[in-house]
Amino acid sequence: MRILSISAACLVVFSAAVNSFAQVETNSTNGWSNDFLKTNGEDVIIDNNIMVKTNSPLNTDEFKQFKWQEHELFKIMSSGSSNAIDLFVERARSLSKEYPKWDNGYDDMMIAIEDYDYDGKPDKARSLANELIDSSAPEQYKIRSKGFLNRLDSFGKPISLQFTAVDGREANLTKMRGKVVLVDFWATWCGPCVKEIPNVKAAYDKFHGQGFEVIGISCDTDKERLNKFLKEKGILWPQYFDGKQQGDNKFTVEFGVDGIPHMFLVDKKGLLRFDNVRAYDKYHPKGETIGFEETISKLLAE
Repeated sequence: MRILSISAACLVVFSAAVNSFAQVETNSTNGWSNDFLKTNGEDVIIDNNIMVKTNSPLNTDEFKQFKWQEHELFKIMSSGSSNAIDLFVERARSLSKEYPKWDNGYDDMMIAIEDYDYDGKPDKARSLANELIDSSAPEQYKIRSKGFLNRLDSFGKPISLQFTAVDGREANLTKMRGKVVLVDFWATWCGPCVKEIPNVKAAYDKFHGQGFEVIGISCDTDKERLNKFLKEKGILWPQYFDGKQQGDNKFTVEFGVDGIPHMFLVDKKGLLRFDNVRAYDKYHPKGETIGFEETISKLLAE
């Protein structure tokens, strides 16, 4: 669980009042930059994204130092270094050992697993996943790592996915052979997911007559909200719903989907062909130089 989740009660929405916050003077022992910590006397802003009351249990030097270490860790990913992911993993390991009561170090290693895979380094991804499985990490990370390995091992192979949709329809990938299928892991509360819906819908409208199908795996917990959204947006494809969010949803767990939106494409033979698909052409599926609709068109032509 991300630290932002466990401290939700301490968070408040930023507003124009943030202008009243002044930088906290740093000292030579904590190493923080001048803009890392700000306060107005009543509230404290940490790393420009966490606001806590001065009497909050999170307003401690330990928590601030922890967040500073993570702040520095994520600089590595944008460094452009050829071994950035390796360095990121090394720091994430240290973070999990130095601050065991917060899970962010393990979350960061899960991020690295996906990045290794996307960068064409499946062996490193597999090794790190197995490391987490064999470690003293909380059980949720072991489950997520096992799911990732299942997805990695499923690449280029037939996959099965069967359920009764929220509207009562039966959805079964095995019975959809001869079709190209986009599997979309999403939720109505997920801003980036909702932003991609128009592109998915446009592709569905364009290619459905040629044999293109979509299956939605909803991570919503409110069925009424989901149904209302589907109706308002004119979404016609079947939706899986079990009332559980991403961390506990049956199919996100099975396929190790560590963040949404997440999509993959299944070809006419039922093989998992493209993972980490996004519904806009500036983002290319792993191993490809072409965009969303062109990838679908390519599979339909096979």
